Amino acid sequence: MDRPRFSASAATARRRTAPLRRTYASVSAAELQFGQPVHETHPHLLKPGETVTPGITALEYAERRSKLAARLPKTAIAVVAASEIQYRSGAVFYEFHQDSNFFYLTGFNEPEALAIIGKSAQDGDHTFHLYVRPKDPKAEQWDGARSGTQAAVDIFNADETGDVNNLQYLLEPVVRAASEVYTDIPLKPTPTTTFSRFFSNPSAKSEGMAKLLESSKVKPLKPVINDIRVYKSEAEIANMRRAGQASGRAFTEAMRGSWAREKDLAAFLDYRFKVQGCDTSAYVPVVAGGQ
Repeated sequence: MDRPRFSASAATARRRTAPLRRTYASVSAAELQFGQPVHETHPHLLKPGETVTPGITALEYAERRSKLAARLPKTAIAVVAASEIQYRSGAVFYEFHQDSNFFYLTGFNEPEALAIIGKSAQDGDHTFHLYVRPKDPKAEQWDGARSGTQAAVDIFNADETGDVNNLQYLLEPVVRAASEVYTDIPLKPTPTTTFSRFFSNPSAKSEGMAKLLESSKVKPLKPVINDIRVYKSEAEIANMRRAGQASGRAFTEAMRGSWAREKDLAAFLDYRFKVQGCDTSAYVPVVAGGQ
């Protein structure tokens, strides 16, 4: 029997004025490695068209970016950064949680990445830049697989990609050509307490962005994305219902049990959420015992 072959996900709905000519890999899907499950490697988890997220198609991600671009002024750009890995002790890191808006627009679930959605001078046209970590077999041996720049185009449907380590050179011409820049990347540290203000230092990311955008017209992106996200698609509603059903069953099963320690109940809830299809908890559950 022929082994499955890799090809880019169907129906990208990329909005370009000229067709993009590209080549496709002809290696076995079993030999490919990405930084997250995709249909080509995990068909038991993701259906055809569901590039990276159960229930959400590649076309829907493209439509989200199109809706965002439609709300931007001509030649303006939206800049969204992925979350960074947070360390608890030395090389021991916390469970990674992607920035919500970044994931909503890209479906990309790795750290150290940057997305730019730019509206062209022509109405209805936009470009999608996705800068990610390159493939690095030595680093991946310790940190896990990376999707790489080629997958940014073939799987995540970016129009332009590049090594995120070269952002200083890649971003400058894009920002310079933009009429306005919409972003929520903090250009200055914004500590929330007296204690954090005393110790706060700007991150390398914020310092680099501040220097790059110091002469640009910057506006907050969150209000624009919030207006889009408040309206849920049929697929989003279906996913929310599945999550609600899984949560309800987990709580019902927990109430049937008898618990002597709070941490046992918390662990049981987390386990039941995940075995019923949820990736994680939407929030840290409040588990407390009393008399």
